[in-house]
Amino acid sequence: MRVDFAFVCDYAELSAKINALGIGFDTIIASQVPCKHPHFCLVIQLRANVVEVGEKDLEARLIDEDGRDVMPVVKGKFAIPPLVTGTESIGRIAMEFNNIEFPQYGSYSLHAVIEGQEMVRVPLKVSPPPSVN
Repeated sequence: MRVDFAFVCDYAELSAKINALGIGFDTIIASQVPCKHPHFCLVIQLRANVVEVGEKDLEARLIDEDGRDVMPVVKGKFAIPPLVTGTESIGRIAMEFNNIEFPQYGSYSLHAVIEGQEMVRVPLKVSPPPSVN
């Protein structure tokens, strides 16, 4: 199994394709910390061969720059559909995160672990507003 792409966005939904808004932001501007970000999504697209299709365990973690979990680990399942044609199948994931509290300014990362293997690490940072001179 390999990752085609992964990104953070404002909103995403899955149908026959991925529909996403605000794709690829990596910085949350906050006037103070701790701060809560109201909503964002983690989107992942994977390719799998015939022996990798089926239901998979998924864990998502938000980790600070010291390696500590910022929120409880999110656990779930998703399915990579059987091959229709060709030698690979596509699996898609869109995970929503609501009212996540970031305790301080700095670097964070979203980690997606599938079947016990880290497949995705997407950086995210929380920064104060730029100073106006």
